[in-house]
Amino acid sequence: MQEELRKKAISRRTFLRLSAGVAGVAALAGCAPVVPASSPQGEEVSAPAAQAVEIDVWTGWTEDAATNIEKILDGYNQSQDRVVARHVVVPEAMTQRLLAAIAAGDPPAGAIVFGASVAYQLAAQDAVLALDEIGNPDQVASLKDWMEPALWELGVYDGRFVYASMWNQCLGVFVNVDIAEQQGVDPESPPATLEELEAVWDQLTIWDNNDNIDVLGGDFTWTAMIMGRFLGQFVSEDGTTITANHPNNVRALDWIASRWQRIGPQKLQDFYASLQGRGERSAGQDPFLSGLRATTVTGPWQYNTMRNFMPEGFRYTVWPFPGPAGQTEKGMHTYGDGWIIPRGAPEPSATWEIISTMTGATGNRDVYTSLFTTWLCVNGPVSQEMTEWPTFQTEVMDECPGYEEIFLSDLYDSDYYLYPPKIPTSNSYQSLMNAEWEKVRLGQKGTQEALDFVTAEAQKELDTWNEQNRG
Repeated sequence: MQEELRKKAISRRTFLRLSAGVAGVAALAGCAPVVPASSPQGEEVSAPAAQAVEIDVWTGWTEDAATNIEKILDGYNQSQDRVVARHVVVPEAMTQRLLAAIAAGDPPAGAIVFGASVAYQLAAQDAVLALDEIGNPDQVASLKDWMEPALWELGVYDGRFVYASMWNQCLGVFVNVDIAEQQGVDPESPPATLEELEAVWDQLTIWDNNDNIDVLGGDFTWTAMIMGRFLGQFVSEDGTTITANHPNNVRALDWIASRWQRIGPQKLQDFYASLQGRGERSAGQDPFLSGLRATTVTGPWQYNTMRNFMPEGFRYTVWPFPGPAGQTEKGMHTYGDGWIIPRGAPEPSATWEIISTMTGATGNRDVYTSLFTTWLCVNGPVSQEMTEWPTFQTEVMDECPGYEEIFLSDLYDSDYYLYPPKIPTSNSYQSLMNAEWEKVRLGQKGTQEALDFVTAEAQKELDTWNEQNRG
């Protein structure tokens, strides 16, 4: 199915059903939480006093990120007295661990998964509950009205809403103002196209005496994000045909490959190898903050790194990440980090309640705001209405210059939304695509050859899955 906000027509299929631990869930799925999703923000409808329901929430976050999530869940627990959410770290193999827990009849009450593609694969195996079948119709309608249409559609698989993102990725270009001025680039004049951005990157790149990269002006190789800018496509509208070699995908990969071949794949590889161990979460070793990169194309989570580790006197600005020249539509890719309820979950109504709050649809929206203050400006909220919430304005938007104008505009004002492929083999398909794109960047394959290969191999895998699991 084409991954965008435009009209969807997904055929209904019968998928493989897990035999163990799923009986009796239908009755639970009809349970409604105490707080209706239509209740005014900041107000709650109380039930008679009862012991709080304790639920386990699985996530894959570790280290500092896990600490942030625990602070967020603690804030939710303190905001009401009906549900106590406990954080359980599952650092790897989330899909397999969930399937095993479901088969054993002991799944968690809920999980926050990295990206909608995990939810799609679980939904294809009938391993998650449809969220729009748990709340009553008014509750579901309130959540749907609250979320941006594109972000609601992100959570739909085979006609059912199975995944509720709590925030969504969007892009911008952080620029080191001192390096820009030193290299003769006006930091107040953002490039209007990818081609103009590439010329600026060339101007910002500083070479050492041995003709090696000393400071990288810029680069970006995130496959799906580039595909989104070029209005790329993963699968056909009906979800049956792999379209890895779609003409827009060819254009996207050609743009990356031509830059790498012009600069020299080995020079770029050597530079990236010199950054080993450095990253956005490596404190003062962040390549952007330490002056090894003049720009970095990334999400608004960079603001959290800036808050925690930015050197005194460091000057930066943020530019939009543009699209290619001659393209009138604005395209972007997002996948979310969000909530699922596994089939057989012990307290689906309690999990629905926390989902409603942690997407901002119900409860006090200061609680939802806490996602973006604990982890400063981490991503974009699922509703543009949050930009009107006073606490969100003062504690989030005011703390992150350019957040609203650059990142939230990217999320809310795009014309085309590329989602992860809505197929049961989503992850393996994307992994193959990433691997082949890298080969093209390194000059080991041509663009068309690589994308034709991905198309053929991913189609075989999808066809095999469907043949083995239909009925």
